[in-house]
Amino acid sequence: MDGGWADALRELAVRLAGTDVEWMLVGSAATALHGVAIEPGDLDVAVSTAAGVRTAATVLPSRTDRSSPTDPIWFSSVPEPTMTFVGPGDARWTFGRWTLAGFRVELAHIDSSAPADLLVETPAAAVWDERLVIDWNGTQIPVVPIEVQLATMLFRDQPDRLQATLTAVDPASLDVDLLRRALASRETDGTPLKVPDVLRERLTSTEHRAERGRGRRGR
Repeated sequence: MDGGWADALRELAVRLAGTDVEWMLVGSAATALHGVAIEPGDLDVAVSTAAGVRTAATVLPSRTDRSSPTDPIWFSSVPEPTMTFVGPGDARWTFGRWTLAGFRVELAHIDSSAPADLLVETPAAAVWDERLVIDWNGTQIPVVPIEVQLATMLFRDQPDRLQATLTAVDPASLDVDLLRRALASRETDGTPLKVPDVLRERLTSTEHRAERGRGRRGR
């Protein structure tokens, strides 16, 4: 796991280590860090506050000019280190984009009207309480739980990524309560997700064990 996104992630972790920025790796790079055979196209990083994105901008290598004639997309620069805009669902983004080790890295904080107890990958507050820290070859990387990502894959209809994840991750290792909460958070409009059999069996077997336990205690 060398070069490309891996080198960028190492550099990001080192640069943020000396700050008070609370961050969490999300998206495809987080999936890869969980051991899934997937090649990230960039690093997506959630930051807990808008101020945290602005602090990160002080330690990340911003360009000297606002734009580059060879790159049409916006990157953080010295005169404009971050940008704010309103995204889908009237969510307010504080955003920055950098290049580390030749790889694109995007940091964002999203202020959303979504209920704080929803367990979804980026905008809601509840996911920060479930954040994991993975010891990645001696580097501490905060990362979104794979259970939350599985619910995201189902919600976004990403069958290839879902299959790769289910191939790499042992269903018995999943936190069933966390998975159940994440699935329920994605079904708030009343439309059930199409949960694959391997996950449904994991959810069902746990429910059956809990019922048997309650039955024994009631005797």
